[in-house]
Amino acid sequence: MRIVTGTISHETNVLSNISTDIEEFRKRHLFHGDEVFQHFEGTKTEAGGIIEGCRQNGFEVIPTVHASATPSGTITKEAFNELLGDLLSGMRKAAKVDAAVLHLHGAGVSEEYPDIEGKILKEARKLMGERPLVATFDLHANYTREMVENADLLIGYDTYPHVDGYDRGVEAVNLTRKILEGRLKPATGFTQPSMLPALQVQFTGRYPMKRLIEEAHIMEALPGVEAITVAAGFPWSDIPEAGMSFIVHTNDDKPLADRLAQGLSDLAWSLRRDFLVKPTPLREALRHVKAACEGPIVMADIGDNPGGGTPEDGTIVLKAILEEGLTGGVVALIWDPAAVVRASKTGVGNEVKVSLGGHTDDLHGKPLDLKGRVKTISEGKYIVKGPMGTGSESDMGATAVLDIAGNDVIVTTKRLQPLDLNLYRSLGIEPTDKRFIVVKSSVHFRAAHEPIAKEIIELDTPGLTSPRLAGFGFKRIRRPIFPLDFEMLGITELKSMDEE
Repeated sequence: MRIVTGTISHETNVLSNISTDIEEFRKRHLFHGDEVFQHFEGTKTEAGGIIEGCRQNGFEVIPTVHASATPSGTITKEAFNELLGDLLSGMRKAAKVDAAVLHLHGAGVSEEYPDIEGKILKEARKLMGERPLVATFDLHANYTREMVENADLLIGYDTYPHVDGYDRGVEAVNLTRKILEGRLKPATGFTQPSMLPALQVQFTGRYPMKRLIEEAHIMEALPGVEAITVAAGFPWSDIPEAGMSFIVHTNDDKPLADRLAQGLSDLAWSLRRDFLVKPTPLREALRHVKAACEGPIVMADIGDNPGGGTPEDGTIVLKAILEEGLTGGVVALIWDPAAVVRASKTGVGNEVKVSLGGHTDDLHGKPLDLKGRVKTISEGKYIVKGPMGTGSESDMGATAVLDIAGNDVIVTTKRLQPLDLNLYRSLGIEPTDKRFIVVKSSVHFRAAHEPIAKEIIELDTPGLTSPRLAGFGFKRIRRPIFPLDFEMLGITELKSMDEE
């Protein structure tokens, strides 16, 4: 059997003013053909799982394009059309294939197509005809009817942090084999409760998201059920379908698929109040750290999470740290290419003056005029050793570590969510020795940081990934939807509405 594969992956925050052109993909991942093997074979990634699943089943795998950009603003028309063209031309060149197994994200928006994954699957279906078309997706996917109608199977992650991408890739290939052998005739149930949860409560390691995943796994064990996806969605794509989705695939039993999908949707709605977010005020958290006896305490700057499309040059937390006189910490990280250049020219061991961060927008803090000692200059590359994407290479670009008032501040030329402890160690920083660690991340940091953290605090910081969703002025999200149309009413009003 011959399986064609390809990836176009982007989580689009349409409110970001960082335009996603083709260069944004080149900065992260843009590979063609056999380059995909070179970068992903043997890694615990989605692409690595698809490759390994094909190997285990004795399939020949034909890679086309692997395109992935750090979350940012709307994808330009030219960039998306180029990538879609690369994928489709690669599928045509593959000629006689038996099936396609793609890896997409599910929250991509281009200037021309608000649902790029629906467009990808629609065009891929034209090429595949009746042959199986299967795709894996991120847990933050915003599923649409066009996506569901054009794919035989849609397989989403079960975890956030996303530590199961590899497993879902293998699963997708195994299910594709069942279709090819005539042992599976997919029937799909698809529901979307009117819910738009913020990122923090999408964490699958705790209630209420954990409750939904556990229920889905119980249902997956039922006779005739092949796969169930619980998707939390991504609010900042700002499309009508943004939000929570449930997809149930059964073996030729549509009524069962519909019933189970509706059951999960009803369960989610019954838990809706538990999906409200209550982060900790910044100054309260810093004073708690100051009084603590043990570290590291991990503080998540959830408002400036580049994994959700922010610039990652926010200065609000660093400014407060300096004003509170905290020392012995590490800030991971601040995106400021100009500051890295200045530090590099100054040299290791010397004092440097920088105007740090706050250069992209007015949502994440103003630039800080600071003095610091240059501790480290690095090319910023390291191999991931933790549970997310094990074995793959991460690239921060040219990187400087500045000692600012007794704290290590990591400054980079590329935006990168701090997901792995090797990020620090590659720069000569031992995270377990630190009093506190500030991470610009919402949930992903937990996979590697929870095992070393004495405590984790989610900071109530402003920014493009703040959980205060009602303040963003979304234009296209379907209404009414929880909590946008309820969070400003207060709990008393919510109770009275339910009683009515």
